[in-house]
Amino acid sequence: MAADALMGGALGATGLGSLLSAGGSIAGGNAALNSAKFTAAQLNENAAGAIASAQRTMLDTQQKTRLAASTAIARAGGSGVNAGVGSPVQDVGSIARRGSYLAAMDLWSGRNTATGLENQAAGVLYSGEAAEEGSELSAAGTIAGGAGSMLMMGGRFAYPQLRQFG
Repeated sequence: MAADALMGGALGATGLGSLLSAGGSIAGGNAALNSAKFTAAQLNENAAGAIASAQRTMLDTQQKTRLAASTAIARAGGSGVNAGVGSPVQDVGSIARRGSYLAAMDLWSGRNTATGLENQAAGVLYSGEAAEEGSELSAAGTIAGGAGSMLMMGGRFAYPQLRQFG
């Protein structure tokens, strides 16, 4: 009778241990997914900020370009040169083209940074989802292993001749 109680206790403890271990695996996977979702959301917010910052930089570059062009025109006029023809016009045109190029590069840089952050967010989220799925498989394996241990213990108790010696 005492052996039956011990066997029942051993089987119960093995089953309980398997369930607790499986629960821990699932909880760990859920925590990994929640962390990944939070990190991904932050990265996506940073991506929007990168674009906004680049737009501001672009606007500043455009303003500097207009000021440089205006200064060139004013200096030409102040020197007594007709700012509407010849070299001054070419200079102002060059300033405008270069300013447009720099402004476009400012915006491209921000969009490129945003794309990188969005890709990073997607990768983090994918990793979190994979961790959650892996934890569920791990939990199923733990439960199956516990069930196998319980069956083995029960079989050894019911059929002692099957015990292995060594």
